Amino acid sequence: MQNSNQHRPNDFTPVTGAMDLADYVITITDNIITFPDFIRTERKEVDGTVSQVFIQRQDSLTQIVRDQAFRIFLLTFSANEINLTREPWRKMERLEKQAEAIRLCGEHIAAIQLCRKHFHLSKKRNKHWTNKAKELRAAIAGWHDSDRDRYKDI
Repeated sequence: MQNSNQHRPNDFTPVTGAMDLADYVITITDNIITFPDFIRTERKEVDGTVSQVFIQRQDSLTQIVRDQAFRIFLLTFSANEINLTREPWRKMERLEKQAEAIRLCGEHIAAIQLCRKHFHLSKKRNKHWTNKAKELRAAIAGWHDSDRDRYKDI
């Protein structure tokens, strides 16, 4: 029998939720038909023919949502790696990473709304993506509050 405080491998945690969000964003934004946020350039080949090349713009809305999702994942992952039992002096670092991830989730939700307008996402996809981000923000906020209360004396 497993202790109720132990996580089973399939339990939802903020880290697995952040990884799931990042994976989802990368998967859906790889579709250049839905997310046509690229620069079309021409390249002259050695034989003189010209071919079109599509390059993802670094300042694009697509790149922004990808970067946000990846950053949320990195923040939750690195916060989780800080073991306060062994390194109590890193408490503020852990709490700050969690707070930054919460803030970024809010920005990500706002960016999703722009994606809906500019990339003509379906209501279903928009709702699903927004709910993933909102659920993750709530999970990270709960983790943050729990850590703040649990480690208030260190």
